[in-house]
Amino acid sequence: MTPAEPTYAPHSAYHVLRSVNSIDYSVAPAGDATDPAPASPVSWSQLNAVVFGRGNRVHYKNMADTEDVAQQLCKLTSSLGSLRLIQCGGKDQPNLVALGTSNGWVQLWDLVAKKMVLNWKMKSVTSMCFGENTLTIGDEKGTLRHYDPRATDSTKLKEQLKKVTRHQGRILNGAWKEDGKFLATGDQNGLVLVWDARRPRVPLEVGEMVQRRRKMQHVGAVTALAWCPWQSKYLVTGDSAADGAGTIRVWDMNAVDDNATSVSEWPTKIELDAQITSLHFSPHIREMLSTHGPGKLAPAPTTPSTPITPLDDPFSSIPIHFDPHTSRISNSVVVHQFPTMRRVTSVSVAKKNVAGSVLSPNGHRIVFEVPEESQLKVWEVWGKFKAPKPPSLYEACAIR
Repeated sequence: MTPAEPTYAPHSAYHVLRSVNSIDYSVAPAGDATDPAPASPVSWSQLNAVVFGRGNRVHYKNMADTEDVAQQLCKLTSSLGSLRLIQCGGKDQPNLVALGTSNGWVQLWDLVAKKMVLNWKMKSVTSMCFGENTLTIGDEKGTLRHYDPRATDSTKLKEQLKKVTRHQGRILNGAWKEDGKFLATGDQNGLVLVWDARRPRVPLEVGEMVQRRRKMQHVGAVTALAWCPWQSKYLVTGDSAADGAGTIRVWDMNAVDDNATSVSEWPTKIELDAQITSLHFSPHIREMLSTHGPGKLAPAPTTPSTPITPLDDPFSSIPIHFDPHTSRISNSVVVHQFPTMRRVTSVSVAKKNVAGSVLSPNGHRIVFEVPEESQLKVWEVWGKFKAPKPPSLYEACAIR
């Protein structure tokens, strides 16, 4: 018997995933074209506005109004450096937007009042994420700094600063758990660390056993992190290897027993032939999506599969070239069931590198960042969950 085709709920990405529109977008040229985590100045606020860069100008667009024209929030002067990062505040700071520049400047803006509220200088800014009344910034040398964005001036902000160094390389991203209790960070050397907000000086010992200690280690640079919102013990991470491949790892935060020998019934490692550039969970359905870069080029065949003799081919003296094979998920979005990791659907969303993505606060739409096409591509990804209608009193009491 052939296995039955899987069925998907109406709000699954299998039925919903489609393109909506696009927004003009541009990023200042990067100094290193091989950077595994290029600048990504775009974020989606709790107020349902997408905040993004056009060169050194910061714009915002109300996503609730399809006819709304993007408005300018500010323009960064050349002395501040080029715009590299934008991060919108979480539920505790719905009005705040943090900007980071190539020269190490950080600015906090009030999106409603349209004014800057704080401004300070660091040596470098390579990642930003908001937690519960916390703005966490990673730098080039692996240091994490926790700021309180409620500070009234930059002096008080620096007085309340908490700093910790455990990474040995550039921190590429960070993600606070929704409850604000745990923070995950990843660096260019492939190391993932998880921090308990109650004991922020020392990372937790979780992951695989490596030389008698638990460690979460990737082969490539860690370019994506996501906490599962409905199975809180899971952290999912993704990397971008130098050869263009990528790996998704699933980590169980409860597996901390050194003597544990149990094996997970679900996949914990998925090896793919394209870089992982972002990861997101649906808050409404047991699905997760990953976005992917250009991918790994497979070697091209040097000769045709059926030899051609000189008598058959008048152009035999002309060398034959074959294009290398590109990844099947090159510049695509892939949706997976979780935790089974069974593929739901995959769609190519761009001709150039999908550098990352941001998910809407309600989990229904996503914006793909395609800087080489100067576009932010807006797609529907997950539909609205509709609970089954309970039977009426008449139906419940009807005689069958």
